[in-house]
Amino acid sequence: MSAELVTERLRRLSRSAQTGAPTFVVYGVGTCDAFIDGAAHRLDLGQALHDALAAAGFQRIVFFSLDHMLTVRDPAAVLRRGEPTGQAEDTGSGRGRVSRRMSGGPMGHYQVRTDAEGPGRAAAPAPTPPAGSGRMTDKAALDMIRGLMRQADVRTAVVLESIELLERWHGDLRDLATLLDSWLANRSGSANAYVLVFNQDSLAEVERFAESSRNLPRMLASAVRAERGRDDRPGLIGPPLEAELTTLIHRERIRAGLRIEDWKGLSHTVKLMARTRFPLYAWETRLRHLASQGATLDAATLRARGWISGPDVGTGTVWGRLAELKGLEPVREVLENLRWQPPAGREAPARHMVFTGNPGTGKTTIARLVGEIFLELGLLRSGHVVEVLGPDLISQYVGETALKTGQRIDEAMDGVLFIDEAYALDNSSHGKEAIDTLVPRMENDRGRLVVILAGYRPDIHKLLEANPGLRSRFPSRYHLHFPDHGPDVLLKIAHAGFAERGLAETPEFAEALAKAVERMYAHRDPESFGNARDIRELVNGTGAEWAGRVREDRELPLTPEDLPSDLLRTTAPPPAEELLAPLDALIGLGAVKDAVRDLVGQVNLARRRSCGEVVAPHMLFVGPPGTGKTTVAREIGTILHRLGLLGRDAVLEASREHLVAGYVGQTAIRTKKAINEATGGVLFIDEAYRLSRGGERDFGQEAIDTLVPEMENRRGRLVVIAACYTEEIEAFLAANPGLASRFTLRIDFPPYKVEELVAILRNLATAEGFRLTPEAEEPVRAWFAVAREQADFGNARTARGLFGEIKKRLAARVEADPAADHDEIRGEDVPHAGT
Repeated sequence: MSAELVTERLRRLSRSAQTGAPTFVVYGVGTCDAFIDGAAHRLDLGQALHDALAAAGFQRIVFFSLDHMLTVRDPAAVLRRGEPTGQAEDTGSGRGRVSRRMSGGPMGHYQVRTDAEGPGRAAAPAPTPPAGSGRMTDKAALDMIRGLMRQADVRTAVVLESIELLERWHGDLRDLATLLDSWLANRSGSANAYVLVFNQDSLAEVERFAESSRNLPRMLASAVRAERGRDDRPGLIGPPLEAELTTLIHRERIRAGLRIEDWKGLSHTVKLMARTRFPLYAWETRLRHLASQGATLDAATLRARGWISGPDVGTGTVWGRLAELKGLEPVREVLENLRWQPPAGREAPARHMVFTGNPGTGKTTIARLVGEIFLELGLLRSGHVVEVLGPDLISQYVGETALKTGQRIDEAMDGVLFIDEAYALDNSSHGKEAIDTLVPRMENDRGRLVVILAGYRPDIHKLLEANPGLRSRFPSRYHLHFPDHGPDVLLKIAHAGFAERGLAETPEFAEALAKAVERMYAHRDPESFGNARDIRELVNGTGAEWAGRVREDRELPLTPEDLPSDLLRTTAPPPAEELLAPLDALIGLGAVKDAVRDLVGQVNLARRRSCGEVVAPHMLFVGPPGTGKTTVAREIGTILHRLGLLGRDAVLEASREHLVAGYVGQTAIRTKKAINEATGGVLFIDEAYRLSRGGERDFGQEAIDTLVPEMENRRGRLVVIAACYTEEIEAFLAANPGLASRFTLRIDFPPYKVEELVAILRNLATAEGFRLTPEAEEPVRAWFAVAREQADFGNARTARGLFGEIKKRLAARVEADPAADHDEIRGEDVPHAGT
């Protein structure tokens, strides 16, 4: 038997069987399938196994099952698949005919015939059963196997069919277990072997069965252990690959008249067929059905009949489709360089990958291309992609996680296992069980398997840092980050979405759509932005609005009002007077109000001149304590939001205590958390100079170093306002070379004048229902005149402190004179100046 004629799915087993190992296990979804060999013959598993073992050098193959006990093939015998009619399916194959029907089992129908028997001759007699028996007994079968396996001059393989049935129903299990265990212990250099066939889809399921076996535990455990130790898992028989499906198509074209018109697209159709992972017999039935109806085989026909589904793998070469991807240049460069690899050594290198980035950035699309690339380069036999979520691998029951993970790994063999949201594996002991199952398979099966972990960058890095064994399996050059798509790419995706739905765009709509996408991008949450996914929602939402508007007039085009209202700015920003009214109501701060008014004017001018997207600046608020910096920051958040420069009017107020931790590495985490919470609005850092103070063991510097790049990366989505005292500002800006350039607007807050302080105190009193009499204003004025000359003067803070003291004095006075007006603040209630 030529190795080239062995069916593709059993060639690894055939090569592995040449090593002289004593046991092999066969398992997988393909154990219940049909096969097509290199000569286009249709085989069942029994014939396919026979051919694979014969090509490996076995001269005699013995099949043992409950159905027909023993079928022995010696060096001169020909084993054929029997037909219910007694006729062989391939009469021209040269493999002879079966002369009579035999009882079949999971392996098919077999009979022994020697070379002396040709077509039309009688079959050799079956082994003579013991007297009084209508069939060979269990003991007789075991005695025969024992005798055959002791013969070292004829290399023999014994195929034990459907081990699960033998374990359950065989009448002499003790003798079978003794036979198999004895074989393992006393092979004496024999090249003979046992092949154990399981009706299990994965090695994990085989292992579970072996662990539960009461009769064959040692033999089964040894066979499973041997299979785990083989790099390429030769016993795993999966669904048909592209080459076998192509041969099947041509076989049905010749035998059944299957029509093929699009010959250029045939390879594309076969890719789609292979991706379904349907068994070969299912495709055989479907192709014959197409032939009987005179239908043409192509992707459109298969999709119309529901035989293929999911996204199209795309037409053209994989390299051409890779080159067409926009916005992923660094990722594309790494994948294109896979074409130019150094010569391979004896051991296959690991090609596992890590994909990080937000949803909708193309990670799944690229994973599918990776499978095709490795198939194209001959590095994977199938290149199919098994897509799972991290939580899909986890079970709440002990042992189930390892089984589920093993099943998905076996399903992905010869292709790619793409684990999205992989960070879920780091959340529990069950997740660790999945990792413990995954890591050795990534190492042992690296020649047949590519694992891709995907998820948000911080979460994936945390997962890898917590699991060094897992991290070491991913070469650093294959750690690929997928950045958010820019507005241009997002806009192209949106236009393509509308075109796909047949929705026409007016010029006004196209212009409004561009602005809506720019706004969506500018206000996105960098930690969770959906990219193409969010654009898909935009397209779907717009389409729904259009459908509700046009009803039966389906020829009408899209107009701007069809866009989501939160992305469509249909009215101009409020007038500057309205925007600044709350700020103008504040006492004093004339220079501050002027600076904010100038900012609003600049934004409105840029808008009128259509200068593109206007970005709100980061700001420095410089001035002594109590001059209204926090209050103004809150108003700035509202103003920028109403101007459309920020997605939210929220202001997150933070100080050193919120950003700095006491342990190495924790400050960056705290600072990043605050930045994430503030994104879309304003991050206000009060007393920011305190971040740059401290000795060499202080972690404030870490907070500044974390903040600086994020201020640039999140421009347009975040405004940082740092508040500093005048004498501390220079030291703060010197803490990082890039800090000063990040703040493009400085607003100085001068100390309040005496009259402004009196007005502040008057407002405090009015807010609580008190009246500040003219008689009381003079001592208040005198008190502030003296206090503001002190080094620790706190402006409005000091005014609040004075008001608290005045209320104490008023309370004491009213207590002494209950008839006094308890809402009136008089001169005697004000402390003397200088106290």
